[in-house]
Amino acid sequence: MIVDTSSILFALSNKIDIFDAIRKELNMDPMVSKGVINELGKAASGSKANGKYAKVALQLIDKYEIKTDPGSGYVDDWMLSKAKEAVNFCTNDTKLRKALREKGANVYTISRNGEFR
Repeated sequence: MIVDTSSILFALSNKIDIFDAIRKELNMDPMVSKGVINELGKAASGSKANGKYAKVALQLIDKYEIKTDPGSGYVDDWMLSKAKEAVNFCTNDTKLRKALREKGANVYTISRNGEFR
């Protein structure tokens, strides 16, 4: 399952380990792109609330050895390019979710209580 930055930060802000939840609840292996890692790195260096969650996200990616695709461009474009190869995505971005579904992808969002829809 390809996971974007919005879902990772949203989940962590609600005290949910999204990578563990994907494995346990959906029985899938999460994957991110180099672009997601770049976005998290930028957020982690900031002082905003997301900076704290981005730091944790980067630690979890290392801890769980999350598969990372070398795609380093704009994350939404990368995800849309993967829509024909990959079937499952996780994003809390409404516009991206709609675009992925239009390409026939199965798209999950994560709720505040950790449920995938």
